[in-house]
Formats: sequence, structure tokens, C-alpha cells
Amino acid sequence: MIQNNLRPQSLKRLQQSQSELVGIHLHDTFTSPSRWKAFDFRFDNYLGGPTLESMKPLMDVGQIWSSSDNAWISAIGSAMLFRDYGYRILPSFYQMSWFGPPWNPLDHLLQVGVSDTYDPTQQLGHWQPEGYSMSRSTLFPEERVVIPSDVRIMGASEMLQEARHHGSNMTGVYEALFVYGADLFDPDGKGKRIMLDLELDGCFPAQVNISVDIDSYIWVTHDFHPALTIGIYLAPVISDRAPIHKHNHVYVDILMPQSAEDQGSDGAQRKEWWTKSVPLSSIPHAPFGILGTGNHISNLHICFPRMKHTSIHSNRSATRVPLDVMDLFWNMVVLPSISQETSASSRPYAETTVNEIRYKARKGPSSQPGAQRPKSLPISASAFERIQKHMRALVDVHAEPVLAPYGSFFFVLEGRGIKLWTKDGQDGQYGSPYEALRANFSNLDWDYMMDRTHGELYLDVGVSFNPTDNCVGLWRLDALKASFKAGGFRKGVTHHTCALGRYGGIQAEMLLEPARPSQICFRSAYQLCYEAIRPNNNEPNFVPDKEAYRLSEKYLKECGSTHQIYSQHPPQRSYGCRDEYRMSGQAALEVLPRLKEKAQSFLQSQPILWIPSTIWFNFLASRLEGLKRVQKALKKENPPNYGTKTSILCHLIRCLHSTPIVMDPHLRQSLQDLDVERSRDRFGMIFLYDMDEVIVQEDGPDVQKIMGAHVKSRYKAPPLPNPLASSNAWPLGPTPSWKDIVKTIEDQPQHLMRSWSYNPLWDPKDLDVGLLFVQFTREFWLQLGEAQTTNDFADAILINSRICDNLEEAMACWSLDHVNKWILSVQFQACSAGLEGDKPGRPHLSFLQRRTTFFPDPDITPSQSSKWKTYWAEGYIAHYHHICSQLSEAKMQLFNDGLDILFANIQCLPDANKPTIKSPGSTWTLAPDRDAIKIVTNPSFYLLQKIGARKRATRRPAVVQRPKDFRAKVMQMQGLDPRKSLQKVHTKVDRRSAKVKRARKPPTQQIKV
Repeated sequence: MIQNNLRPQSLKRLQQSQSELVGIHLHDTFTSPSRWKAFDFRFDNYLGGPTLESMKPLMDVGQIWSSSDNAWISAIGSAMLFRDYGYRILPSFYQMSWFGPPWNPLDHLLQVGVSDTYDPTQQLGHWQPEGYSMSRSTLFPEERVVIPSDVRIMGASEMLQEARHHGSNMTGVYEALFVYGADLFDPDGKGKRIMLDLELDGCFPAQVNISVDIDSYIWVTHDFHPALTIGIYLAPVISDRAPIHKHNHVYVDILMPQSAEDQGSDGAQRKEWWTKSVPLSSIPHAPFGILGTGNHISNLHICFPRMKHTSIHSNRSATRVPLDVMDLFWNMVVLPSISQETSASSRPYAETTVNEIRYKARKGPSSQPGAQRPKSLPISASAFERIQKHMRALVDVHAEPVLAPYGSFFFVLEGRGIKLWTKDGQDGQYGSPYEALRANFSNLDWDYMMDRTHGELYLDVGVSFNPTDNCVGLWRLDALKASFKAGGFRKGVTHHTCALGRYGGIQAEMLLEPARPSQICFRSAYQLCYEAIRPNNNEPNFVPDKEAYRLSEKYLKECGSTHQIYSQHPPQRSYGCRDEYRMSGQAALEVLPRLKEKAQSFLQSQPILWIPSTIWFNFLASRLEGLKRVQKALKKENPPNYGTKTSILCHLIRCLHSTPIVMDPHLRQSLQDLDVERSRDRFGMIFLYDMDEVIVQEDGPDVQKIMGAHVKSRYKAPPLPNPLASSNAWPLGPTPSWKDIVKTIEDQPQHLMRSWSYNPLWDPKDLDVGLLFVQFTREFWLQLGEAQTTNDFADAILINSRICDNLEEAMACWSLDHVNKWILSVQFQACSAGLEGDKPGRPHLSFLQRRTTFFPDPDITPSQSSKWKTYWAEGYIAHYHHICSQLSEAKMQLFNDGLDILFANIQCLPDANKPTIKSPGSTWTLAPDRDAIKIVTNPSFYLLQKIGARKRATRRPAVVQRPKDFRAKVMQMQGLDPRKSLQKVHTKVDRRSAKVKRARKPPTQQIKV
């Protein structure tokens, strides 16, 4: 092979202008032939292809929906984007490491990076009331002591204890402790901040079981060779993303296109052999087939390196091949190759066009083709080898130029989630995890795959540390980072569990220098407590931020379901830690026999903090409860930066079980303003103590668009003044207009209404009346949904699940103060019943008359869909009807009179409508213009004498002159006499009514002479 160590000037210029050329290197197979697979000029078409100068990408104008194909296709033609860019592959394209046996791979696994004097409990020091020591080692004690005057060091158990102790008689406890990190119980009143130290909650399990397994396998090969039958899709699989949509830390080398200078005029020479190592996930690929074993399916993908390019819009690799491009490949390459190897008896089951297959794959009576996954045709191992040869012959550039982009294709086999099939040799049934792998997945030729001349096999070897007690393990990040560094790994990405500062996981690739000889490429350490809520697709998904912004039922249901999971079974289980390594198959065979012994010595360095499961999951549940309560409080307050705060709260909820990627610019900026990294490291966790001071004070247009906010929905009621503080007996005067009354009741009802206080004279002296009103109050408030109630209402239910215990408390529940305190968003409505003066519109029902709405007669039965149905069947209305059925007419009248007195002396009621024969009625209703509950106020509490006369609108000056005056001026300008009026044509107007006009006219009688 000819090598060229000098880059031509044309290549240097192109490198500066095109990002695709960054990171190229010389793949040297000349000086070190034993390290790489030997070069073969016949392996690919290396001459006459597109040059570097033709790699400039086209402007992608987006995608359009193809109703016939039921998929998205490129708007300018996919063939223009997914074309042959000139990339080729060498025979050693799949190699990430050198040929030969691995070089001491065990020396890079589970390395201890901390010293023998490492004491994890000294991360914050042993806190004492008088201070804590600066010592970080028991071997070298430090005499200096720091007295924390502005912080309070607490463990998770202490925070939970204080929340349980004070949460039943105080409000805002969970918000202060678990969200803001503020000590509400500071005796000095200085507002100390909480510093979380989970080492105070540490425990020592009686025993830690160590298990070894193989969790997944990846095989990158040019020619796929199964041991048994493989299923090939007869049509492209329609999906919204590529199969390998995340970086799996596997790289392949692709040969860069040669420059026009190097190619020459005839295109028959080449001296440039520059290659670039690119992630496997960045190459366009598509599903090709499946291999099934029991209930596990391995996926086979086909990759097209010649099509590799970057999308102009996202600046990311375009990996999902459009449907029309794949249809061409199946129609012209795959299906013809299958037809040549299909026997006569199998041809009726093997269609020859994609349209036939997609037509048969539609959903039942649906006429939409491609609605279901296409079927796969079983192909034997020997037949599949011949099919691959046919496919390569068809895409040869000399055979059909339109198929050139599909050349240089190779295959990737993926099998994930198999740890339970191989753990400890399937619990001792086999000698090792690898033997269990071979036995359980016998449809693969493992000896062929282990031979590195055929491809690169990657195995994920995992080590699990599981306690026998009910404990949760958390990696100590300082010890884990030291272990990664000692093993030769990069800095990688640190995942802070639950936004904690000192505990979490790390994912990192190995440095290139030790990776090539050791044949290890990647390491991932994480906690198994994530398995408590891990989705089946391993993609954590929380509701969009706009759902939290609206405080929708979807958001509350998601929070409630997660809280329920945290509170029920996981606290009674144990969750350890796990460490995984991605390495070659040969390296895995060498490390598996001695990996448990290495793990035992690594565990002695104390890299894991063990916490009782009850403390950990109750801490997560309390954190979630606090975040939800803050969201509800912000919903009621509705500050100008409500959307920004909502994004921060949703981000912290997602951090409870994953490490979310921050995509929104406003959230990224808010986290920078909060200085979360410094706060997390200093206080042990991300707390929002100073959120109001540091983040933006008003949402921008981008935030409002994401939240779906509208100007009308961002209504904020002005502060409610205390009417008793005013010396004026009539806040709006003795006779305000009805318009002023309505406006004041909507915005500031307490400004116009006198405060409510209980009067013993209201007591009906009939115990049944009082008990029935108490039952009515309890049940009606309990019907209100969680999305409409405040944290104060939740606290009231927590303190007293019966809400009220006597008549005075029941009537107080309908006071203005309680309604404002318990309902998240209220729209108060004025009522004119009983008031004197100018009352416009229809007359309103008084509160005494509204009693029949809430205590109706039994003559009408509500429908099954009515919100009143439960009250009628098992609730207070059923009890009321039962009492009335046992009373005489006179006693029933006295009974209703007692209820009338109670209703006449409460301040508020829901704007309810009783059911009728045609209508199901309503109990709690929302205002049509905004998300607020309509509440009617009692006019007997209004501070006024009567309703004043309506204010007449001030007549604005006329814009133009009167027609008569304007005509006179025009005539004067023309020299005419304006006194001469125009002749008017008088038309007789028929002023009879329409009824009279339609009346029958009797016939005219003829008078005989």
C-alpha cells in the first residue's frame, strides 16, 4: 500500500472550511502490518469516485409527509442528500484495537484510585454543635475547626423526621426543606441554609453479593455469517428515528475521498489514504433483519458509509435514511437478490416489490399502506451468504451508477438486555457468563464472530454489587473518578444522581493509547436504584413543561404515579451498584475468570455509600412532593417569570431518576444563573434557595411559546386589601354602579365585602340540619380536583381528613378567606339578588333560593354522566331525601327553613346548576375565558346601600361635521343658495307588523244590484 505523510495544500484548505474533514489521520498499515487487517485493493472501489471538492452539502429545505408511503420524505429529493459523497472503507474499517491477544486488560478494570487512608465520612467532616474539623484523613489529623454559622448540616433521615414532625401543623415544610434548602426551624431566625450530608445516613450491609454477567453484544462486520436461519425484512421498516440513535461508543474508520489534484484527470490513480474514525451511530443505517432466540430478538442493521453527511438544520449527522431511498435499495438490490436464492416452493411467499409487501402489511381494513412492520422472510445461513454477494454485485459502481451510494455497505448486529441470561453462568447452570451466552444464543456462530479477521465483536461485561439487606448503593464520585483515572479512562460525563453533589455515576471512553492494546473501549458505572422506575425502552420520559405550567391532570397524574412507586415496594428492596465495560470478545474471555476476585478488592476501597432503602426512596418522594407543591404555589401566584421557574422545577423532577439533557436555551441560562455546579458541590444538592434573586424576572417570548402561554391566561389578581383597615364604611361609596360592583368583586372582593364571623343565632337547634350541612360541605370540597386546589387545602386534608367537624367550621369553609386560600384560581362573580337600585339584566337567585340547587327535591333523578350522581346515590343529597321522607310537610318546611338560614349567611358558593331532564347539571365550573373556578358571592355582605344609576358614557366630539352643515358649506363654495332644499321623494312606508301582513284576506263579496 502506498502511504503519503504529507497533506496536499488542497486538503488543508478543505479541512479549514468543512467540518467533515476534522479529525482525519493516516491509517498506517505499511509500517505495522501485524496490527491491522491487510489491505486489499479489491475490497472496495477506491478509484474514480467523488472528490473532496464535491463534499459541500446541499441546503436541506426540510421534509414533507408522504400520505402514500405513510412516512416523511425529503422535500428536495432524498437522492440529492443521501448520495455518494466519496467515502470508502478499508478491510480494517471495523478495528478499534490492534490485532493479537489483548494486553493486560484486567489491569484497567476496577482499579483503586484512592489512597489507603481514604475516609469517605470526612467529605463534610463530623459535624458538632460547636463546629467540625478540617481533617480529611485519620492518618494526618487537622486541628483547625470550622464553625458553620450560616448552614445546618443535615442527613436525609433528619430532614424526613422534621418534615413528618412539622408537616401536619405547618405549611411550606416540604418546599423549604427539600426544594429551597432552608431551615425554617432556626431558633436564631437567621434563615440558615441546609447542607445535605448523606454520609450521616450511611449503613453497612451484612453482606454484598458480587455477580458478573454479559449485558449486550455488538458485532461490526463486512460479511454477516449466522449459525442458523436469519429473518430478512421484505420491505424497509418505517420509523421516526434511526435504530442506533445514540452514541454507543463504537467507532469505525472510513476512508476520506481523494482530492481532485490527487485523482487526476483520468481518475485512475490514488496516493491519499487518509481515514477518519467516526462513531458508528453517525453513519446512515436502517433495520435489515432479525434473529430470534426464545423471547429475545437480536437486530441486524445495514450501514451505508458513502451517504454520510451532516444535516444543515441540526448540524448533526443525518442517520435515518429516507423511505424513498430505502425503497429503491429494496426494489433494485435486496428483493432481486432474495429472488435468486428462493426456491420454487417459497416464491409465492416472497414478493418482488415493496408496494406488494406494504399493501399486505396494512392494518386490517385500513387502506393506508405500511401501517405495520413488514414481515421477515427466513433465510438459511448459506443462502444469506450468497444473497450478500448478489447485493454487492448489484451495487458495484460499474453495474448501475444510481446504486453507487449503497456501495461499501456493512452490517451491525445488536443484542441488548441479556444480563439475566448470562448472570453468573445463569446462576451456576453454566461455567461462565460466556458459556451461558453461547448456549442461550445458539443461532449465532460465536467462534466465527470471535475471529477478528471477520469483524469486531464487542461484549459488555458487567459487575454488580448487591447487598443482602434492604439498602441502596450510591457511587462516591471522588473514589469513582480516581478509579477511572487509574484505569486509563477519559474524564467522561458525570451523572449526578438526584442532583446530588457527591454521588452518581460516570460514563467515559478509554484513552486511545491504552485502548488499542487492551481492547477495552468504554466504561459505565451507575446505580441500580434507577431500576425502580426504569421504562422498558430505557428512555425516561416526563410530561412536557407546558403540562406543568398549566398544572394539568396529566402532570399531576405523572407526579402521583411516581410518588406512589417511591412510597410502596422499592423501600422494601435492595438496589446496589453496577460497573460495565465494553471490550472485545477476546478481552472478555481473559477477564471473566478473575473479575470477581478483582471486584472484591475494589469494594474494600469503600467506593459505595450504602443507605437504607426506606430513607432513600422516602427522600425522593419528599423531594418530588416539595417540587409539586412549589409548582402549585407558583400557579396561584402567577409571577411574571412563571414559565422560567416551571422549567427549573421540571428539570429537577427529571433529575430524580435520570440525567436530563438541557435543550432549551432559557433553562440552560437559568441553571447558569443559579450556579448549580457550585451550589451542588457546596450544599450537597441543588437547592433553589436564591432562585428569586438570580434568575430572569420576566418570561421572554420563547418561554411563553414553549409553555403555550397566552396573555388572557396569565391573569393575576391584584392583592386583596383588608376592608377593616379602611375607615370608610362604603369603599365604593353608598351607591356604586353595577359595573363598578362587578369589577371590584372580580378583582378585589374583600374590598367590597365585610368579613365573615360566626353568629350563634344561626344555629338551627336541629342536630340533623347542622350535620347535613357539615356533610354537604365535606363532600362538595372533596369533589374538587387536585389541579384546582392549593397546598393549603392539601395540608388541611392532611391535618383533618374530615375538613370540618362542626357547623361553625363548615360555614367558615365557604368564607371568602377559605375560598381564596383553598382554590388555586378563582373568578368571583357579583350577585344582585336583594339589592335595591338600578339592576341590569335578568334577576339573580339569592343564596336562600340557591339552597334548592344544592338540596333539590327528589322528583328529578340525574343522569349517569352527571356530576351530581354520587351525591344523589350515596352522598348528602341521598341523606337529605331520606330525612325528608320521614318528616311531615310542616316539619319538612321547618327543616328547610333551617338550611335556608345557613345558606343566607355564608359568603360564597360555587356557580352550580342543578340537573334537569335535559341537562346533567354542574357542580364546580370553570370560567370560559380563563382557567378559574366560578364562585358566586353573597350580596348581603356587600358594603353599600343600593346600586346606583348607570353611568352614561361621555359623548366624544364628532369627527366630521353634520351632513346638513357640511352641505351648506359646500353649496356656499359653489356660489349656490344653501336655503334651497332638494326635493325629497316621500315614499309611503308600510308600518304594519309581519303578522298582520301575513293574515288571510277574505274575498271581496259581490253586491248584487
